[in-house]
Amino acid sequence: MKKLLLPLLFVLLALPAFAQPTVVTFTTHRGELFQMALDGRVINRTASNFVRITHLRPGNHYVEFRIRGRHGIYRTGINVLARAGFETNYAVRVSGRKVSLRVISEIPLGPPPVVVVPPPPRYPDRYEPVPPRYEPVPPRYEEPAGACRNLLDRYDVDRLIDAMKGRDFESTRLTIAREAVRNGSILSEDLRNVLLAFEFESTRLEFAKFAYDNVCDKERFYYIYDIFKFDHHVRELEEYTSRRR
Repeated sequence: MKKLLLPLLFVLLALPAFAQPTVVTFTTHRGELFQMALDGRVINRTASNFVRITHLRPGNHYVEFRIRGRHGIYRTGINVLARAGFETNYAVRVSGRKVSLRVISEIPLGPPPVVVVPPPPRYPDRYEPVPPRYEPVPPRYEEPAGACRNLLDRYDVDRLIDAMKGRDFESTRLTIAREAVRNGSILSEDLRNVLLAFEFESTRLEFAKFAYDNVCDKERFYYIYDIFKFDHHVRELEEYTSRRR
């Protein structure tokens, strides 16, 4: 009998730790889209740049990432720790084909809700409403701003350039390019290739201004400056982008 009581005691002591809420989030550093699987289970079938997992068992878990990069889709697996009673926020950094994780914050979660038991009625013939149950309001977590949405991949950019080169008029090329990036985002290197499809430098300047707000990696926007021959166009574009920051 004593041999059975000892394992049961350990189980009872461990139950409060497993009952505590545990949450983990993953956010890419530059807004790269990714799919992930947790302990072999696919979490998001549609690629995104932010994933939040609730009611997770505390302890170590194995996370697999599928990230679209410049040269295809990269796969990598990493062990992560989910602390009981905390929301652990991870930043996913992609450097070439290497993917690394960094804990950016750990936020304590609220205690389990306390149920308020109403006192017995003092007068049987008098109605007394039951006091309401008060539960802690969970914190709200907003998706990071500046994320890359509807990013044009290499295939989309090549199709766009082919469509532009198939037109004789510069105004038609400009209309096609605007429609392509109006509701999406584009990388600086791909924007440079699109700008080279224009014949006139004034049109390149006009479209570079139009597309700047939709550039995913604005820290690399300087990639496009070398395609301008005239210094006053470079200065005009620099002044424009500085006002948009």
